[in-house]
Amino acid sequence: MSQMLAIRTVKLNERHLRPGRTQHTVADNNGRREFPPFVELKITQYQGETATYLMHICEDGSVADTWHENLEDAYHQAEWEFGVGPDEWIEINEPW
Repeated sequence: MSQMLAIRTVKLNERHLRPGRTQHTVADNNGRREFPPFVELKITQYQGETATYLMHICEDGSVADTWHENLEDAYHQAEWEFGVGPDEWIEINEPW
């Protein structure tokens, strides 16, 4: 299986919608609840594929994700959900 890489990142701050427009929940042995506030987003991708994952990262390290057909779709989701502009993303290339 190909390695997943984080290819873009952005820190969420007071300029962004927090919470975002989408409700993310986690279900475990403690029941169902909302994720803590997200503080960072990363876009990840398996090497050689065009599909991406928009990783929603909480301060405590919890992660929610959404799948997108391509990088542009992930950008659009982040812009709609949190108000992240396309120029705010930092290009990275690190294992996820």
